[in-house]
Amino acid sequence: MKQVLNRRGLLAAAAFTGAALAFGAPAGANETAAETLKGSGKVVVSTWGGSYVDTQSKVFFKPFTEATGIEVITTGTPDAAKLKLMEQSGNVEWDLLDAEGQMMMLSAKDDLIRKVDYDLVHKIAPADDLLTETLNEYGFPSVAFGWVLTWNTDKYKEGAAPANWADFWNIEKFPGRRAVYANPRPLLEVALMADGVPHDKLYPLDIDRAFKKLDEIKPHVSVWVENTGQFDVLLQNSEVDMMMGSLGRSTIAKGKGLPVDYTMNNGLWQQSYWIVPKNAPNAENAMKLIAWMAQAENEAEFVKVYPYGMPNKKSYDLMSAETKANIPTSPENLAIQARIDADWWTANLEEVNRRWLEWYSKR
Repeated sequence: MKQVLNRRGLLAAAAFTGAALAFGAPAGANETAAETLKGSGKVVVSTWGGSYVDTQSKVFFKPFTEATGIEVITTGTPDAAKLKLMEQSGNVEWDLLDAEGQMMMLSAKDDLIRKVDYDLVHKIAPADDLLTETLNEYGFPSVAFGWVLTWNTDKYKEGAAPANWADFWNIEKFPGRRAVYANPRPLLEVALMADGVPHDKLYPLDIDRAFKKLDEIKPHVSVWVENTGQFDVLLQNSEVDMMMGSLGRSTIAKGKGLPVDYTMNNGLWQQSYWIVPKNAPNAENAMKLIAWMAQAENEAEFVKVYPYGMPNKKSYDLMSAETKANIPTSPENLAIQARIDADWWTANLEEVNRRWLEWYSKR
């Protein structure tokens, strides 16, 4: 039976990882940072579910609260339309959002977010320590995250596993239950690579060609995942045999000994940003949390669980070779992966969304 997973799956996802994340406590709180960022009250953070928010809480949020006295409250998934409604109604509930690049650009264009307080950030993480190519005046880099082809090793044994997106489309050679992220980004990119487009020649996307290729796989998709947090559930329960999945969540599942493997070949990555709503009730605390998370020690601890690209250059010196091998922005992986073009998506979002909604509703 085909199914669409929704936010209710987050509870199960959190149960999967809540008490099992195995990594050392973050390095002792930087005394200078703690003193500089000390405050009171709270900061409400809109972020992603499952093991991702569990890891953020353990590595970033709880130590921040202990060091500064500012409570961190996490809430539902970042949503551009909801943020716009909040700002228009004058009832902004969020102080900080972990937004994808496209959402950051659109929100800045619509004057919904404020500029990052880099003067404060640089007191904690000097400008020379940060990767300048990832910075934006309206957003501070959170993670550069990846999408990969993931499979169940009980189903596909070593030497007989899929190697690329063309294999994902090959139903005869690789029969089995499939799951994809129910979002045109990066599903259109995946479809084009499956159709033979080189990963470095994707843009501008050929929308007609991508949807034609998606028509081929559509009848064979067992699960349409509508929230990234539910990937944890699929991996834990072996509910599918092959998926277009999150690199971070796939890495965690494999590390826990689950029958999971993945390939970096034909992977995709994109930059996400911490953004602060223009009328956030606790904007000052939000900027303090951004500054706290910019510390190299914090970032290096986070990537022990989630192999995501980080903005502090010094954090890479604290990472193991094994960790670096799974980071989408490491030199060896950049050569075989595609970077999702947030500028293209920002310019073409309305057109693609209209077509996607019509196509997806007929599944």
